Amino acid sequence: MGRVPQRHRNHNRGQLTTGTAVTILRYMLRALGWGVAGLLIGAFCIGYVAPYLPPSHFWWANLLAVLLPPLGLAVGLLGLGLLGYGVYRQAWGRVVVAGALLVLLTLRFAPRGGGWSASAADVETVRLMTFNVPMSFVKQDPSARALERFVQREAPDVLALQESRVTTEPAPASGRGSRPWPPRAFLEDALGYTLPRARPAQTTLCRPVLGRLALDSLSVHPLPPGGDTSRCSRYTRTRFTWQDRPAVLYNLHLHTIGSVRPWEVMEDWGSLGRWRAFLQSYRIATLRRAEQARLIRRRIEQETHPVLVVGDFNSTPHQWAYRHIAQGLQRADPQGRWGRGATFPARRPLVRIDHILAGPAWDVVTADLPVPEGDTAISDHRSVTAHLRWSGD
Repeated sequence: MGRVPQRHRNHNRGQLTTGTAVTILRYMLRALGWGVAGLLIGAFCIGYVAPYLPPSHFWWANLLAVLLPPLGLAVGLLGLGLLGYGVYRQAWGRVVVAGALLVLLTLRFAPRGGGWSASAADVETVRLMTFNVPMSFVKQDPSARALERFVQREAPDVLALQESRVTTEPAPASGRGSRPWPPRAFLEDALGYTLPRARPAQTTLCRPVLGRLALDSLSVHPLPPGGDTSRCSRYTRTRFTWQDRPAVLYNLHLHTIGSVRPWEVMEDWGSLGRWRAFLQSYRIATLRRAEQARLIRRRIEQETHPVLVVGDFNSTPHQWAYRHIAQGLQRADPQGRWGRGATFPARRPLVRIDHILAGPAWDVVTADLPVPEGDTAISDHRSVTAHLRWSGD
């Protein structure tokens, strides 16, 4: 046999080298794709189970729980792709994985409330609103007027506010109920809202509750760790009567997300020191919220009257503090909304941290996230409203 010419040997060697490089590149891209998919699914699963993990050890899982909606969207697209590819290739293992991911997404994010059969106009209901309105907003005259117009338009029967400080006076000698000071635009002189008849005198209420219907009493209770000394680290318990039946309303503002805000870290995302400070601050805040949630849960379990719980939880429905408080309670969610409707920040809401929860004695007829008209900023939160009636009525 004749020898293969040198140019043919070089050509074959070049083809082999090119083919090997393409094969290696293909394997690298496939490994990278599966690695990214694995990290995405892992982050989703940790965020998914975060409400069930003890925060003392798994506080960090609550960070992924905040990101669960966008993670869920990405995992949903991945699951659909895996499902289609698995069916096409008859790779049934991938079909099973895709099906499990889609089931998890449906269980967590599918709209609830389909059992609501009546509208608020068809039945007699009590309308409840919770709204975080920091005093830094309502000190401005345009904001105060906008708040008045908003409350007048929505006309809640019971209005629970957070970060809106109302100071009470001792009852005058005439026996007439004490009046809040300073007066707010939405109080009794303008719109007919009054504080509960029985309430602490000479006290600043950071979680006031006002009503167009008569409210019987309001008491103030400390939240750990500083509620005994800080007047705004407290929650209020309001007792009222509706349709001849007593009920209690807890108005909460749980501990903030931490002294170092995530958007501040993003401005200097390359600084390891900033990230370390954020994680330390977030850990402390998560543990404090957990301690507060445990206390509120114990108080709810001791109640003998039907319970409502409202306020700014600083916790999404996918985090531990919210789930611990919400056990056995139904949440007032806008019908047909995937993701439960975000409330913060007000202009471009990203997360749902403001909630209305109702005990089994109540039925949630409708729920909504109303938005004030115009450009005047009333708050950095959106309000949550719900129409409620007694269960079985």
